[in-house]
Formats: sequence, structure tokens, C-alpha cells
Amino acid sequence: MRQIFVGLFPIFVVILNSLALTFGVSELSYGQAEKRAVKKTFSIMAQPLSSALLDFGAQANLSLLVRKADTEGLTVKKLTGSFYPRDALNILLADTKLGFDYIDSDTISISPDLFRPVPPEPARQTADQDITTDETLNEDQLATVDEVIVTSLRRRSNMQKVPVAVSVIKPPLIREARIHDIEDVGTRIPGLTVASFSIGQPTIHMRGVGSNDDGAALDNSIVLFIDDVYVGRITSINMSFFDLEQIEIMRGPQGTLYGKNAIGGAINVTSKNPTDHLTGEVEATLGNYSRFDMRANISGPLIEDKLLGRLAFHSRKRDGWQKSLFLPGIKQNDENTWAARGKLLLAVNDTTQIDLNGDYSRDDLESTGRIPVVGRVPVRLLGPDGRPTGQRALPTDIFSALGGNVRTAINSDRGFTDRTIWGLSSRISREGGFGRLLSITALRQTDFTWLEDSTGLPSSITDQKVNSNVNEKHRQFSQELRWISPDEGRLKHVLGFYYLYEHTHRIENFIFPRRKSTTDQDNETNSFAIFGEATYAITKKVSFTAGARMTYENKNMVQQNITNGDRTILLEDFTLNNKGNWTDFSPNFVLSWQQSDDIMWYGSLSRGYKSGGFQGAPATRDLARRIIDPESVWNYEVGYKSQWLDDRFRLNLVGFYSDYRDLQVVQFKTEGNFGVFQTSNAASASLKGVELEFTLKPISGLEFFGSYAFLDATYDQFNDLSGRDFTGNVLRQAPRHSLYLAAYYERDFYKGRLRFRADYRYQGKSFREPDNSVTIQPGFDLVDASVAYESADDSWEATLWAKNLMDKEYISHLYVLGGNDYALFGTPRTYGLTITRNF
Repeated sequence: MRQIFVGLFPIFVVILNSLALTFGVSELSYGQAEKRAVKKTFSIMAQPLSSALLDFGAQANLSLLVRKADTEGLTVKKLTGSFYPRDALNILLADTKLGFDYIDSDTISISPDLFRPVPPEPARQTADQDITTDETLNEDQLATVDEVIVTSLRRRSNMQKVPVAVSVIKPPLIREARIHDIEDVGTRIPGLTVASFSIGQPTIHMRGVGSNDDGAALDNSIVLFIDDVYVGRITSINMSFFDLEQIEIMRGPQGTLYGKNAIGGAINVTSKNPTDHLTGEVEATLGNYSRFDMRANISGPLIEDKLLGRLAFHSRKRDGWQKSLFLPGIKQNDENTWAARGKLLLAVNDTTQIDLNGDYSRDDLESTGRIPVVGRVPVRLLGPDGRPTGQRALPTDIFSALGGNVRTAINSDRGFTDRTIWGLSSRISREGGFGRLLSITALRQTDFTWLEDSTGLPSSITDQKVNSNVNEKHRQFSQELRWISPDEGRLKHVLGFYYLYEHTHRIENFIFPRRKSTTDQDNETNSFAIFGEATYAITKKVSFTAGARMTYENKNMVQQNITNGDRTILLEDFTLNNKGNWTDFSPNFVLSWQQSDDIMWYGSLSRGYKSGGFQGAPATRDLARRIIDPESVWNYEVGYKSQWLDDRFRLNLVGFYSDYRDLQVVQFKTEGNFGVFQTSNAASASLKGVELEFTLKPISGLEFFGSYAFLDATYDQFNDLSGRDFTGNVLRQAPRHSLYLAAYYERDFYKGRLRFRADYRYQGKSFREPDNSVTIQPGFDLVDASVAYESADDSWEATLWAKNLMDKEYISHLYVLGGNDYALFGTPRTYGLTITRNF
């Protein structure tokens, strides 16, 4: 595959030069004419006609001209499903004596003067398409997979027309699969794995690439955006997801439009916007382990036709499922979090809009409860004087010695997590014949305090006992400007500027029995970027995209080590000021072929970049001076997107090859009496794989979903800091196989509807360390299920649900410390009843 792309590269260059010569070519009329002949997915609730038409216009991406007096007193019934826009509008306007006509490809006029009685024939022909009237729409015609709209390329587009490997999670799946955070997203997306050392240190990997080091001057490999705002720190990423419109997951480097550190992929979370009519929702959940969740939102106009508002609240509370022999009454692995979000939408005039967003969340959690599973290094008993006696406290196979009971831990020190996150952002957009100008300004802050028994061993019993204590404050400010061209015409572009400021102050304490050492890091980052991407329609079916991003970044960190006489982890006292500057140019090229309305092929060549930094907790001054180089990748990708069987079956495939240089790798390196985590640059690594996604809707009400990923990710050349050769080894957290299958069925039942859903998730085994020796996370599979009853008028619903239905015991995170392996286990079976009331 790599050779194929190398051969195509000169062709890409030639086409790019042609693009530069033809930059001023006039618009293509076919792009306008096709707009009305594409099926759209509609979800319009029963409501007044005036507000329903606004929903229709937004979902069809069309402008409507209608007099307010013509819609007064008229209401519409619920409309959901995939329709051509003309058919959907016919249904909405049924019995209203209003008619419509297209003024141009983007604008529809609605008035009584245009009303024409629907002819009795089942269908009528127009100049540009076959139109089916609402009288002839039957169950088979409604049995089509829903259209999915994405913003991956910074404009609203049909997912099947976007030449990017992107997956989307919509509100029905978010609700029914109870997706609350980034961990719930993992295993449902091909190539994505998520595990958490703590809520403030998730390890997110896409196609085998991710981040493990939480140092103040190091960055993530998978970036998260909340309403187009970059979330910088690892301590902030695993936040509560609630009141969402959708979650988009883009796999592979996304540097051109999403900036530095999107080297492995990007996750774009979009929250729901205010509505122009009053709506609301209240939800309560009761479940095992004393679960009690609450969710509520209210939305509507504050000033008619001028100011809209939305307020949402979410809370989760559940007892822990793991007890400790030495902490009576304390249950670990609990949930106790709440969050709120407010949004205002101000229509300044017909062309200018201002969105103001604010969010706040609090987490107050018990320990996550580590379990020692393999003791490769002897764990020795301590005598009364605190010195080792030479006697083993636990055998090598610690887990078996404990009887294999993962729901009972032996740690004796109580841990906790206390985290507060808040953010403010403004979004100002202005539209006109030039397209759209957009300004996004944001301020975010995270305060994170964490104490954890890292080994899960009893305090003051062994010489391998250590607690980790972190106090971190992170602040960031970002400003982005974009110019987005109109959707019509041969040439479409996105141009922009981006600035990011981050300040992270992180204090980490390593607490041993009777001693403690501290590392204090204070880092400031300034990052500037200009970017652009243009797509040119060479023919009606073939398009070429070229883009690039230029980034300049500097980091300035003051680091201090305080050993307090303890030389277990930190070996030297020192104060050091590190500075680093990096510049990067990352291009992107895509050639796409729309073989037919239902089939698209594309090939892409893109470069990804992750900035350099400094060691997270260096034991010595010499290690602290070692600057971590940036990592980069050239990614080669071929994709295929298709819909079959009259839009009942969707199949998307992608094959990729990624060539990494200077991959940043975190390891536990023995240093002094214990050891520390250190980051080094692997010389090179290669990743190749295939990803598949499908949706099948054979009849109305029945739907099947699935995805599969095959991944081969190895180090091509890598000698670690100790000189060990890991060439040919598999990258960490890179399972060779992962699978997701789901089935959904709904039917009418007793004046309402019943919905059934079942999910199956499988993740193959993966290595947790570059040496691939002992630290292996076994593969696991999980089953979730739910059944719901929804009233006919959508006013209320009740859902019975279960996660991990088969009550599987599985390792969710595994790490090595001091030569021994410690595990966090996944949540056992949970179940509950959720009641929702809509108004």
C-alpha cells in the first residue's frame, strides 16, 4: 500500500499545480442541481408549523421564505426518517393548504398561492428526479439507513460524501448505550481503545497511537474538542458527556484542520443548541450499587426571534463495587459527579449570530482500587524498624494467592479524586456571499487533586508500597478564526488562524512508608498556527483536496525536585529551567471519486505532528535536561464508502499505512532503589490495518450495526534509554482485532412503541509495555442490552438496561511499577430503570 501511494505522489503534485492555475474557475451548476435530489435524515417533533419549518430548514440545509401569518395556528405531527427534502416538506405541509416551490437550489418559497392538490397518482415525474408523494410512502420505503451529517471538514456534510475515516455516535446510541464519558466510547469505534489509570489520566489510543505521560509539558496524541474548543490537558479529557447532539471520531492524523497533537486522531463532541420553541426533559435512573442519576434540560426563546437559551444538568451517583479488607465501610470504584451547561444564541441580524457557552463539572470520587496481579520482583516484609526482613510477603502469582477475587482489595490507604472543570466560550459567525466568517474564543480551567495507592498493597507492610499524590491546575486560552467558503461551486476552501496559551502547574508527591519526595513542574505553552484546505471539483465525479498547517510553538518550564533525603524515586535535588521551540509544516492531499450517488472512493496522503516537551518526573538533573523531540507521521490511506439495497445497507471500508518517526514512548525505567516513568523517542514505527463499518436496515424498525478493526503496529527500530532493543515488538494498547456488533428493533405496542437493543463488544489482547514480555492485557468481550417503552406522543418513556450483562471480570488497565504488574478491573454487571419525561 505504501508503494502505491509513493507512486501516486507525483500525480498529487501535478494536480495541486493545476489547482493553483484554475483557482478562479466559475461555479458548477451541477453541484446546485443535485442538492435537492439527495436524501436527508429528518427528526422533527410534533410542534407548531413555524418552528417545524425552522427545524426542516436546518436539517435539509435549505432557506425557507414564508410569511408568519400563513403559519399561525397550524401544527404538524412527528416526522422522522430519511426522505428527499421535497417529500419531507410535502408531509409537513399536508392539510395546511400551503404549497412550495424552489426559487433556487438553496431557497424554497412557501405560500397559499403555491398550493396545489396532490394528484391521485402514486408518483409524478419532475425534470430532475423521481418524486414520491406522502400518500405513497410505505413501510418498505421508510426502511432506509439514516443520513449522518458530520462537521469533520469544518462544514456540514453527508458522512458518505466526506473522504475521511470518521465514525459518528448519535443521540439514540448515546442514550440507549448510556455513554457518559470517553471510556464508554471506546470499543464501539474501530481502532479506538480507552483505559484509565485514573479519571485524570486516561490512556486513549487510536490505531495503536496514544499518550501515557502526564508531565506538565507533554501533550496528548488524540485530541478532544468540545463544541470546536480544544481541550488541552490529559486531566480534563475524561469528562462527563451529556445533552449531546453527536460525537464524531476521526481516525488517523487530522493536523490540517485540527492542529497540533491530532497525530492519532480527533474526537469532536457537539452539544445540543437552543431551540426556537419551549422544550424540556427530565430523567431519573435507579440501579444496583445504589445508583441514582438525574438529567434535565430546558430550552426555548428568551426574546422572540432574537435570543434563544438552553440549560442542561446531569448528575451520576453510585456506590463502589470493590471493598478493601483494611478499609471497613469504604467502597472503591464509585461514581459521584455532576455537571451543568448553559448556552445562549443571539441573532444580531439576518447574517450575524453570537453563541455563548458555559460549562461546569465536579467529581468527588473514592480510590480506583489497584490489584497486584503479577509479582515479578520479590515483595519483602518489613520489620519493626522499617527495614526489609528478607521474607516474602506475597508469592509471585499474587492474584491467585488472593483467590482471584477482584472485588476485594488489600490496600490500606484511602485514595480520592477531587476535580473541578469549567469553561467559557463565544462563537461569532457572519454569513454572506463570501461564505462564512467564524471566530471562536475560549477559556478553560481544570483543578485536579488525586491520591492513589499505586500498588494496592497494605501500608507499612512491604518495601514496595508507594502512594501517588497529584495537585494540578491547568488554564488555557484559545482563539480561532476561520473563513469558510460557500458550499456551491467548483472550489471550496477553509482558511484560518489559531492561537493557544496553556499554563500547567503540577505537583506530584511519591509517598513511601515514613518518607516522601516531590517534583514540582510549572509550564507555559504558546502555540500559533495558520492553516488552509481547498477542494477543487476536477470533474463532476472527481475532486482533489490540498491543505496544510504551519505551527510554531514554544514551551518554558521550571522544574524542581525535592527528595527530603529520600532517594527511592527522585535521586537528586535540583531546580532547572527548560525551554524549547518547535516549528512544523503538515500537508494533506486527498483524491476522491464519486463513482455514483451511493459509492465513493478516496485516497489520502497526510502528515501528522505532535509537539516536543520535557520529562514528567525525571530522577536526576541529567534526565531533566533531555528534551523530548516531536514525533511525526506520514499516513497513507485508501477508503471506500457505499450504500446498497435502496439505502438499506451502508458499508464503509478503509485501509491505512502509517510511517512514524521519533514516536514518543513512556516506559518504567529502573533508577536507584525503585524506578520512574520516562519518555524517549522510538526511532521509527509502522502501523497498518483495515477498518470496516456497516449499517443494515432490512425492514422498518429493525437495524443492525457493526465495526471491525485489524491492526498490525510494530516498532521498526527502537532502543530504549537502557539500551534494550525492542525492534519488531508490538506497540502498547494496540489489539490486533476488535469487534463491535449491535442490533436494534422497535415496534408498535399498546398505544406506544417498544424498543429493544443489544450490543456486543470484543477487544483482543494487547501489550502494556514495549518489551512485550509479561505485561499483557488479556482480550475481553462485553454484552449490553436494553428494552424501552415510548409513549405515542413522545411525552415519556421507560427503559430497563444492563451493562456487562454477563458479569465478565476483565482487566481495564494494566501497568508495571517497581517490576510488578498492577491492574484495574472493569465495572461488573450494572443494571437499572430510567424514566424520562419530555415536554
